Amino acid sequence: MKEEAPIVPKIKYVLKQISKRKSETYMLEIINHSFFDFEKHFNNHHFPNAYNLKIYLTPDIYSKNYGMKKDVEEIIRKRINDSSELEVPELKLLPDYQKLELLSTEVKPIYTKWEEINTIQQKLLEILERSLDSIDYQSIGNTSRTLMDKLARAVFKTDLHKADDPTIELNNGKFKNQLNTYISFELKGKKNKVLRKVAESSMEFVSDSIDLMNSTTHKLDAERHFAELCVISAISAVSIIKIIDELE
Repeated sequence: MKEEAPIVPKIKYVLKQISKRKSETYMLEIINHSFFDFEKHFNNHHFPNAYNLKIYLTPDIYSKNYGMKKDVEEIIRKRINDSSELEVPELKLLPDYQKLELLSTEVKPIYTKWEEINTIQQKLLEILERSLDSIDYQSIGNTSRTLMDKLARAVFKTDLHKADDPTIELNNGKFKNQLNTYISFELKGKKNKVLRKVAESSMEFVSDSIDLMNSTTHKLDAERHFAELCVISAISAVSIIKIIDELE
């Protein structure tokens, strides 16, 4: 499937704002799990703004809303026509069968007190959900690295968290060193030994997963399971850091 047209995010934004104001949770769910595929209308030569639109939904969302498929198609079509310069004479909702593999991966964002961390997690899951080819998978490693870097900056305090080994680099960007130092400090002592071991292993896991994704950057056959592994490990790391942060 080709990439969405540049205007699609803007159209989706407007559609979501309309749905929010109308408290249409079902419509928000549809738009958030959709891929817009615009095709020129057969008479586009005389009507240059005319496009037919196919909206591909993850199979679970498509099945969930199948009973009101026709109504949803007409609502979205009318709202696009009313709120943009495009003319959409025909709109169809279709299941995206390429997403069936992803349905078995029950990964959800871990909501924290850090809004930026929440936003990046959601973005990471959206990239994975929409991923269609190796280029999409390759971007997941960079987004996961950004998530870990932002997480480290949120909890690591230069004046408080000191490494036992003075040669360890703790400047921004060294998220693995910062997070491990944070974990060692916050979970020091015998009573925290088990949690400390789990947390440190989690940081190693996510770091290795990101390295794995980055190693596929120049490979055209980057596999989906590498991307899923990277996402799962990153969000698991967020969960552990959240637990540590909330300890009294």
